[in-house]
Amino acid sequence: MSYRPRMKWLVIAALALSTLVPVSVAQAGAPEHFGPFPTSYSFIGFNCDGFDILIEGAGTDSFTVFLDKTGEVTKVIYRARYPRDTLTNTVTGKSIIVRGEFNEFIERIPGTDEFTKNIVGFRYMVNEPRVGVTIRDVGRITYGDLEQTIVLWQAGEHDLALEEAFQPTFCDALT
Repeated sequence: MSYRPRMKWLVIAALALSTLVPVSVAQAGAPEHFGPFPTSYSFIGFNCDGFDILIEGAGTDSFTVFLDKTGEVTKVIYRARYPRDTLTNTVTGKSIIVRGEFNEFIERIPGTDEFTKNIVGFRYMVNEPRVGVTIRDVGRITYGDLEQTIVLWQAGEHDLALEEAFQPTFCDALT
């Protein structure tokens, strides 16, 4: 799981909250806004060979939910602003700063209960002094599913397009 697991649960929460919104023909076209929700955290994000990675940070999440005339979710815009996550090797104390600022556009595939997801911005950016950018997931990427396992299209630099890249990338960066 990506080290920002809250995103998946916040999207689910936004979808669930949208079902509680009273729907009328007059308001069916108006989007509902939720947030910004400030959050802070400190947890072990990864177990590497011989050390753990402590992740600490703070940021905000906000959502805009679009409903059709029957009250079904047609689109969700998720905005994440995480300017400074600190990832620390719990044995050596070596750390990196990871920045993230992006929007996710989740849209229902017409006639189905399935969604596509477009992510625009920089989800993960590590810029180390005297070295430069060492990790980046920046640009636009389109997934065919909410779990982000099917990449349909991408533009930019995507070191972390799929979940299996997270642990080895951050473990290597903090070795």
